[in-house]
Amino acid sequence: MSNFRDAIKYVLTETLKGMNKGLTIDELASIVKLPDELAKLPYLGEFYGTVAWTVRSIYNGYLGWFDGNPTNLNKLPPKKHAEKMLDLIGSEEQTITAIKKALEKQEAQWAVELCDLLISAEREFNIGKQLKAEGLMALSKLETSANGRHYYIAYAKELLED
Repeated sequence: MSNFRDAIKYVLTETLKGMNKGLTIDELASIVKLPDELAKLPYLGEFYGTVAWTVRSIYNGYLGWFDGNPTNLNKLPPKKHAEKMLDLIGSEEQTITAIKKALEKQEAQWAVELCDLLISAEREFNIGKQLKAEGLMALSKLETSANGRHYYIAYAKELLED
């Protein structure tokens, strides 16, 4: 039990230190990791939740939704943002090419983020959903958390059923 306690305390302490330094939720989620002596313990594996999810929960619990960046106070609606991003990229075809290239390079997270642009802007909607499902399945194979893996797979299935 003391190792479990130490792991929770470590994640909380490191998250609070980072928050006090002004790090964002995404920065903290990417850098806070259990120390090796705790991470190697099989019963502290990320089979249910993850350290990154816990960091995000702590951050939101202490600071709420606002990350300190004034750009995020009144963000564009997702559809408008996606339309502007696709216009900036140049075309839906270039985006689809970039998604396929990301999937080939095993950069599934980048691929699904690009797919969200197509889906949100309602451009090449079906291709975006199909490619996102492929990316989510790739992410599911990397996920150690049963909850995360299930969510990737269930959402991919849902995308393909529409």
